[in-house]
Parts: sequence; structure tokens; C-alpha cells
Amino acid sequence: MAVDAGAHHLDWNLVRTFVTVAEQGSLSAAARELGLAHPTVARHVQNLETALGVSLFDRRASGLTLNEAGARLAMSARSMSDGARAFEVASRSVGSRRSGLVRITASEFIADVFPELLSPLRRVGDRDHINIELLIANDLLNVLQGEADIAIRHVEPQQQELVCRRLAGLPAGLYASHAYVAERGMPSEANLREHWFIDEVRSTRLARYARRLGYTLAKDQFVFRSDSFAGRLNGAEAGWGIAVVPVHVAVGRPSLVRVLADVPFTEVEMWLVARQDVRTTPYLRDAFATAGATLNAFVTELVRTGVPAEPARPDLHRRSG
Repeated sequence: MAVDAGAHHLDWNLVRTFVTVAEQGSLSAAARELGLAHPTVARHVQNLETALGVSLFDRRASGLTLNEAGARLAMSARSMSDGARAFEVASRSVGSRRSGLVRITASEFIADVFPELLSPLRRVGDRDHINIELLIANDLLNVLQGEADIAIRHVEPQQQELVCRRLAGLPAGLYASHAYVAERGMPSEANLREHWFIDEVRSTRLARYARRLGYTLAKDQFVFRSDSFAGRLNGAEAGWGIAVVPVHVAVGRPSLVRVLADVPFTEVEMWLVARQDVRTTPYLRDAFATAGATLNAFVTELVRTGVPAEPARPDLHRRSG
């Protein structure tokens, strides 16, 4: 049986470019994503089509659209892409180096304190050292695909492939500005319908949590939204309404006052997340352990020094990890 020898020597770079063009929808967008010149991307696509002996895209004025053959091959190509990323990740765990770059993603909730909490990882004068890239991101970066090595999440991760550790909850509460309270009165459970709230745009975390607690808040009560925590915090200080604020942040904002203390919203969940190679790569393991220990110690100290954190109702407790 004749075998196409060319199929055994397919250039992975061509496949990677093909996947990126398929995902981005145009040569120019794929070029930006890959950091390549536009003609290079076009040449990669043409070379791949020539090697396979089939056209992969319908060329239109609005861009490139996968044809039937391209759509079928794109599924396999994406699997190859995922496999290549997994290989890159696995290759980092080979050996026993205690030095390396660790990319940690965290939310704005702890952006102001996290660099100091990671200070035990500094090894001045030590031959083995860890370099840190701290990515403050509102969007969840994909740890499995290597966009970050370690993540601090505020919702329980669902991927079974991840190493997850439940941390102490970050003390938080509902806050509004003194000017807001002076204008609209002190909020209470009895008059919730009369008050305004601040939430995120995409996840609407506060609205969902309120429903879970049995409180009904109308859509028109959320008069200010931002996917940036800084935006929500500034909105609260500007008098737009009531927002969720970690207590350690609120204590440095004299314009804010805690409201609705009788509502059992007392903490923001924290989960420490990493890939499986955190178990076998020494510098990742060190960073994971340090981040978990120092975040837990930070919360313990907040509570010890008198941070108000009313106990949640028993039926609202989440399972411990």
C-alpha cells in the first residue's frame, strides 16, 4: 500500500498557524496573535494547503471561513495544539531545578497585599531563585493551557485535572459611602428595595449571591456595574451604591462605612489552583506552598486583630476542600 511520505513530515508550525487563523478568523488577526508578519501567516496557510492537497478556507471579503474540509481538520489540529501545550508544561517538570519563572494570577481583591505575602520566595544571594510574574486579571486565565502556573480563584474550580486547595475566606462585607448613607439612609434587611447596588458586568456575582441568601434584588437596583474591582470600589466611594469590599481594603478608605452587617455576607472564597506538575516541580511547589501559607496567615491575622466577621448561617456553609 502506498504511503504519502509527506504526511509524516508535516511542519507543526503550519498546523499551529492554521489553528490560530481558524480561531481568529483572519490572517491579520492571526499574525498579531502569533507575533508573525502577515505574509508569513499567509504563506503558512498556503503551504499547508499545498502539503495536504486540499483547500481549508473559503476566502471572503470579511475574512476567512473554514470550509467543510477545514472544519474537520481543525478539530484534530486543536487536539494537536492542546497536546503541544501539555508537552511544554510537562517538560518544565523534568529535572529537579529549584529555580524558575512562576506566573501567578490573582484578582484585584488581593493585588495590594500579595507581593508582600510572596516575599518569602525572595532568595537573595541564593543560587536557586524564583522569578515571579504576578498577573492581576479580572478574566480567569487558563491554568491548564499554561496561561498561568498558579491561580487564586474566588469560586470553586470544576476541572478535575487541577490541584486545588481551599484557603481561608477573605473577610469582606457590604460597604457604601458616608455620602450615600446620608442621602438615602442606612440600609437594612427591611428596606433593601429602596437601595442601590454595585455589581460586575459579566458574572453578576453579588446578584447571584443575594438570591442564594434569599434576598430579592431587582435588576434596576444595580445602577453601577464594572468588571474591575477598582471600578466598583471607586463607584462605591462616589456614592453610586453598595458594593462588596474586602475588609482589609475598606479600612483604608475612610469614605466608606460598612452596611447591612446583619446580612451573612462575611467573606470571599479563596482557592489556590495549579496544574499537576506543581507536585513534581520544586520551584512551583515552593511557590504554591508559600502562596497558600501566607494567604491563610494573612486572613488569620486580620481576624485576630479584630476584623469584624460575623459567622455565616450554618446552612450556608460551603464544603471544605
